[in-house]
Parts: sequence; C-alpha cells; structure tokens
Amino acid sequence: MTPARKPETGKVGMTATDLAPRVLGGFRVLVVESEEDSAATLTALLRLNGFDAQTALTGAAALKAVAATQPGAVVIDLDLPDVDACDVIRRVLTKAAPPVVIVLTAHTDPAHRRAAAEAGAAEYLLKPAKPTELVRLIQQHCLSSPAD
Repeated sequence: MTPARKPETGKVGMTATDLAPRVLGGFRVLVVESEEDSAATLTALLRLNGFDAQTALTGAAALKAVAATQPGAVVIDLDLPDVDACDVIRRVLTKAAPPVVIVLTAHTDPAHRRAAAEAGAAEYLLKPAKPTELVRLIQQHCLSSPAD
C-alpha cells in the first residue's frame, strides 16, 4: 500500500528524511527535487551534517517554502514537473535576503549550465555528486553569509 500524497506539500507520508533529526539553529537549506527518494536522501544527508533541511518536490512548493522558511541555501534540480527550474531560481533570488542557489542535476549540456548561471545559480554540480562536495559548498556559502 502506497502512502497518500499530501496535496498542500506534494510530500508522501513518512520518508527516510523524517528519521534524520532537524538540528535546531542549523543553517536552513531547501532541497528542490522531484524524485522522492533523491529528495529524502539529500535532506537526510544535510540534516546529518547539521543543516536544517526541508524538501519541496515541485517548483510551486519550493516558492511557498522559500517564502515561509527563508532558507540560506536552495539545492535545486533542473527537472521539475510543474515549472522551469531557472524561473524558480530567478524568483527565489528576488527575495529581500536571497539564498545561495546550488544546482544539482544530471544535465551535462553546457546550455543548461549557462541557463542556470544566467538565472543566478552560484554553483552547478552534476549528479551523482559527492556528498562531501555538496556539504562543503553549502558550508562555504553559509560561512560567507552576511546573516552570520
């Protein structure tokens, strides 16, 4: 039996992400990834490394989460089911305290990299990225954040 999808978040019941504790006071990171297993794995990895990580499975959910939680970083895949990820990046970066945006995708075409950079992405990692590299990039950006 498959758990029912929650319409307001697009999330499915309890996942492995829920097993990794949220660290109070951790740097907030939003993972925007349409593949539920990948989203859960990335979110758990970030939580285990001290980040306060949340997941959004669609672009619309990502924009709502950014408005509600004001993350310091957004890790986003370019393959979203509802909107163009570069549009999400542009909209996220219009916020008063914009987060750093890290693209994590399987797209190897230089045109995708250029489009993400033009939208304002600070970093572009190819899947499968080394977890240590992703954590290092987020730490690097959160340490240079003016909010600290």
